[in-house]
Amino acid sequence: MHVLFSITTAFLIAFSAMPIVIRVFRSLDLLDNPNRRKVHSVSTPSLGGIAIYLAAMISLFFWVPIAELSEFKFLLLAIFFAFLLGVRDDISSLQALDKLTIQVFAALLVVFVADINFSGLYGIFGFTKLPTGIAEFISIFAIVGLTNAFNLIDGIDGLAGCIACLILGGFSWWFFIAGYSTLGFISVTMGSAVFAFLFYNWSPSKIFMGDTGSMVLGFTISVLMIKFIELNSTLLPGTGYYLQAPVAMSFALLVLPVYDTFRVFVIRFLAGRSPMSPDKNHVHHVLLKLGFTHAYASIILVSFNTFLVGIAWFLQPLGNNWLSLIILIFAISFGGILDYRLRRKAKSIMSLRRNPTITAS
Repeated sequence: MHVLFSITTAFLIAFSAMPIVIRVFRSLDLLDNPNRRKVHSVSTPSLGGIAIYLAAMISLFFWVPIAELSEFKFLLLAIFFAFLLGVRDDISSLQALDKLTIQVFAALLVVFVADINFSGLYGIFGFTKLPTGIAEFISIFAIVGLTNAFNLIDGIDGLAGCIACLILGGFSWWFFIAGYSTLGFISVTMGSAVFAFLFYNWSPSKIFMGDTGSMVLGFTISVLMIKFIELNSTLLPGTGYYLQAPVAMSFALLVLPVYDTFRVFVIRFLAGRSPMSPDKNHVHHVLLKLGFTHAYASIILVSFNTFLVGIAWFLQPLGNNWLSLIILIFAISFGGILDYRLRRKAKSIMSLRRNPTITAS
């Protein structure tokens, strides 16, 4: 019953707070203004993550006993640092190195103080048990990498929020049925606050989550992923909640931010630019260029992500290696099809410009 109360509390607080946040930051002129790198055309408040974070934390501390939350006090502290980083960056942009430094610090807090890290990778790349040092490095890299990857997909209305709800919903379901209720509360409460945010972020958006939201969500999700993979390894195979391919399942849940980040980095590298240089080559940008609206682009991408989660669920007996490869092939094929359609469209437009007498069929 407390789960329902926690979900409801987080939703109501976030839903009620969002109009206040919009008014306050409009009055302070703290807006995300349109420019050539962005796809919105109206100046919009971009600190919706404040309401998401506060709603989730208030609900957690109200409905989860302090004794249970204390086990994750350092995780909650690290999430707080991610929140402060996001707020600071939304108000006045930080240099990439400054942001990276704080992210690494928060990740170090999780890995070395909270003792949340990978111990093994279920045989992926030959690693069943990770050596000391390598385990911590991979864990920090995963947390920082996924935090920034999630930030990169927050480019159109509704997308990052929908993806966050899918991931957090999946993790919360497993944590609860496997008996890890505190982690379940953290997941579902954060997800409920994000769901309330989507009512204001759906196209046309009244507010963006900003770096405040994407940092908090990306950081939280990355740590929950590590806990999910690690806790599954402590369970007895054959039980109803033991997953045969937890790494592949995590990959399926996080495939969109992971693939999209890898994709744009490769494109930028091949173009001779810095991987951190901004552009409009993300998958969601391709869909917009193909003529889809923000809403339809978000629906397409979330539906594809959900499809891959279903694939991962039903093909678990294949194991982590083969299943991860299948998911990767699906993701690359999906992106390749979109790129092919965009090239066809560009060629068609160029042809019409060279010969205006030709009409499109």
